[in-house]
Amino acid sequence: MSKKPATIFDFIAGITHKKKDWNKYSDIEQKKFSPFIVNRWLSMRQELVEIINAFQHFTIGTLSPKDTYRLYHDMLPQSKSFAKYIKGKAADKYNKELVKQLAEHYQISQSEATEYIGLMNKEKCEYILTLYGYSLTDKKRLLKGIK
Repeated sequence: MSKKPATIFDFIAGITHKKKDWNKYSDIEQKKFSPFIVNRWLSMRQELVEIINAFQHFTIGTLSPKDTYRLYHDMLPQSKSFAKYIKGKAADKYNKELVKQLAEHYQISQSEATEYIGLMNKEKCEYILTLYGYSLTDKKRLLKGIK
């Protein structure tokens, strides 16, 4: 039976509670180590956010993956804890045409317009679309999914 290659979870465990030495990973596994992904996962642990934020300037780009692994391995306390994965917001949460129209209306970027939509109610969005002459059918299509 062949050994399964290391995953992100194996690297996190090796850094935190199992304290596995870098040299115990095969060359192929070492090449899979991603400081960015490790930083992302470690930063989801509330007690590590500030530490990971402080070190990410060095761990991405400056230090080699090996040195990044060793830094965290030696620095972080040996403890096992659960970190709930925090998903990012869906990029296509709102209709692109609606986002573009609101960005134009408010003279802001489309990412800012997406945030605005999240703060606005459906009636306000509909009012703005009415100002630009959208039909009832188009407004319903564009406003689908907005509360």
